[in-house]
Amino acid sequence: MDEAQWQTAQGILFVDQYELTMAQLYFRMGLQGTRVRFDHFFRRYPDYGSHQAGYCISAGLEWLVEWMEGARFRREDLELLRSQRGSGGGPVFGEDFLGWLGREGSFEGLSLWAVPEGRVVHPRTPLTVVEGPLALAQLLETSLLNHLNFQTLIATKASRVKESARGGLLLEFGLRRAHHRGANAATRAALIGGADFTSNVGMSHLLGRPPKGTHAHSMVQAFLALGMG
Repeated sequence: MDEAQWQTAQGILFVDQYELTMAQLYFRMGLQGTRVRFDHFFRRYPDYGSHQAGYCISAGLEWLVEWMEGARFRREDLELLRSQRGSGGGPVFGEDFLGWLGREGSFEGLSLWAVPEGRVVHPRTPLTVVEGPLALAQLLETSLLNHLNFQTLIATKASRVKESARGGLLLEFGLRRAHHRGANAATRAALIGGADFTSNVGMSHLLGRPPKGTHAHSMVQAFLALGMG
């Protein structure tokens, strides 16, 4: 994926289609600027099968805010939306709506209040509150949930493991098992939740932690195969 493709996939089009079609409906009805408040919360603790967690650890806020600050509709984004066709062959998005996105399509008009990262949080209590124009608040939903829910889940698990370790050292080794680029988010969240170090070299340096590791079984096999074991 080159830089231009990355900006398309991870920029303001990092959004579910129905957020855009709902925003267009609000625009058609003249409701796009109506002031609203959206509360972000979770309904229950993570379920680990035999039991549920008794708390969660909030995480992901810094990355969400950074994304919001840079997200806006580029000419290339609008052209992609312009190319979309419905089942009848007509355009999904009208030119007037696309023009509005080009002029107003950023999150500068939204206000956001949130629980700081690393804090204990509980169900059915707002972790994040978004206030501002209806259409823009709607467009934020997908990315907000993506940035906050996953990292909060990982931070919670890391906190529980650290608690179970009773003072023992906790290393995060999830890079090779994670879902593609979600590994970096997971590394960051694990450190927020209580992991002492991570094997993820790049993220370690970005987050100011020295990377740590052990060794792979392949090294043991290599020495055995060479008669050096």
